[in-house]
Amino acid sequence: MPNFKKLMENGIFSKTCVTDFPSVTYPTQCSIITGTYTGDYRRELCHGVPAYHWLGRYISPPFLRNYGAPGSDEFIQIYKMNTDLGENCQTLLEMIGEGNHASITQFISRGTDYIYPESKVKLGLYYEFLQYAMRNRKRAKGLMALANSIVVRKLIDNFKRPKKYFKSNEPPIGSNLWFMTSDVIMHLFGYDSYLYKLNLMHIDKVMGILINELDEMGYLKDTAIAITADHGNYKAKSIGNILPFYSRTGLTNYHPKKNITGNVNIAEFGGVGMFNFKGSNNTGNDAYWARPSIKELEKYGPKKLNMFEELFKIKGTSLMYFREDGNTYKKGTIHLKRKDEKSGKILSGTIEYKGIGKEFKTKYASEDNENDVFGFLKDDKANKLLNGNFYSIDEWLDATHHLDHALYPDLIPRHFKNPRSSDIIISTKGSIVYNVTHGKPQNGHIFTHDIGLQESTILPLIIAGSPDIPQKEISYCKSTDITPTLINLLGKKPHDSVIGKSLLQ
Repeated sequence: MPNFKKLMENGIFSKTCVTDFPSVTYPTQCSIITGTYTGDYRRELCHGVPAYHWLGRYISPPFLRNYGAPGSDEFIQIYKMNTDLGENCQTLLEMIGEGNHASITQFISRGTDYIYPESKVKLGLYYEFLQYAMRNRKRAKGLMALANSIVVRKLIDNFKRPKKYFKSNEPPIGSNLWFMTSDVIMHLFGYDSYLYKLNLMHIDKVMGILINELDEMGYLKDTAIAITADHGNYKAKSIGNILPFYSRTGLTNYHPKKNITGNVNIAEFGGVGMFNFKGSNNTGNDAYWARPSIKELEKYGPKKLNMFEELFKIKGTSLMYFREDGNTYKKGTIHLKRKDEKSGKILSGTIEYKGIGKEFKTKYASEDNENDVFGFLKDDKANKLLNGNFYSIDEWLDATHHLDHALYPDLIPRHFKNPRSSDIIISTKGSIVYNVTHGKPQNGHIFTHDIGLQESTILPLIIAGSPDIPQKEISYCKSTDITPTLINLLGKKPHDSVIGKSLLQ
C-alpha cells in the first residue's frame, strides 16, 4: 500500500489508536466524528448514540432503533442518527464552521453542504445494494472497485467544479469520506480473504489518485488527510442459538408491531449482547419500560429466575456488566463479572465514576486481590491504577492501551450513563457469535467485531498531506483525538464537548 506508506512516513501515525465501546460501526464513527463519547446526552456535553441498535424505552410504546439491517422496515432510521447525536455535541464539519463541506457515502452528515448520494434514500439504497450484491464473490471484485472509485472521483469533482455542488464557487474546506466496502467484504468473506486484502490495496490506489489530483490543483500543501478505521475484526469459532434462552426462562421478545406484551428485548448480540428487561412498575402494556432493579432481576419473569445466573448459562458467556440502582449521570457504580473458563468461578469487580465532561473520572476495583475481571492485575503498568483512586481517560489510556479491554474502566460507565443503554451487557469474548438484532437472528457471519480484545479495538491512524504536519509516530492515542487534531491544524478551537486531545500538542 505505497500511498498509505508515503503518508505515514511524512506525517503523524500510530499503530495503537483505541476505539470506543462497543467496537461496532456506530457508536465508534460517532465518537471519531464528534471527538467525544456517549453519556447522558440530555444533561452533559456528549453524543447520544450508545450502540448500533437500542430500545427507546422512555416513550409509550417503546420503539426499536436500528441503524442497520438493510431490507428491514427499520433501515430508514439510520438517518435519525444525526438527530440522535443530540445537541450537546458537534460533528467535525460543524466545528470547522465557515466554508463548503462535503460528506461522501457517510451517514453522519450534520454540518454538510453537499452529501453523496444526493438524497438520504439514495444513500440508503447504495449501502443496501453493496450489502447484497457483494455476496457474489466474482461480482464483488468489480463492485468494490467501482464503489471505491466513486468516493474519490466525487470528491475530486467537488474541488474541480465546486459551483455544481455548493452555493459558492469555493472548494470544500472539510470533507468526510467513508469507504464502506472494507466492512462489507470483511463480514462476507473475512479479513484474511484475498478479496479483502485486494480491496484495501484498491483503496490505497484511489487515495493515490486523490493525492495526485489535489497536488496538481495546488491544494495538497494546504490539506490534512486523516485515515483510520472505526473498529477491528475477529473470527468467531461458531454461531450460537439464542432460542434456548427464551424457552428456558419463559421470556418473550418485545416488538412494538409483533409482540407488545414481550418482556425482554435483546437489542443486539454478536459477541456482545445488550439485554433490556421490562420493569414491574409499569402500568399497562403500552406504558414505557422502567428499568428493573437488581433485586427484581434476581427473581424475574414468569419463572422468577435470577437473570444474572441465566445469562451466564448462554453458551460462551464470559463477561457481564450492569449498573447499580440509583446511579446518576454525575456519579454511580457499574458491576462487573467474569466467568473463569476452567473453574466456572465467577469473579466480581466494580467501576465507580464521578464527574462529567472533562472532569469525568473512574475507579476500577476487584474483589479478588490476585485475579480481576479485565486481567489488569497481571500487568505491571495497569495494576498500579487498581489502588482505590479515581483516574482520567488519558491515565487509563496510558495504563491499558497495550491490553485487552483497553480504556474499558472509562468507556463502560459512559455507555451506561446514556438512558438509551441496556440493563445488562454480556460478552462471549468472540468465542461464539449470535448475530441477533432486537431478538431476531440475522445472518451467518462469523467474521465480525464488537468485543474488547485488541484485534477488535486497536486501530491504525495516519494524519498527513500538508508539509505543515510534523513527522512523528504516536505510541498510542484514542479515536476521539482525531477531530481535535484536525481542528487544531485549522487554527480553530474544538467544541466544548470534545474529550480527545490534539496530537500536535
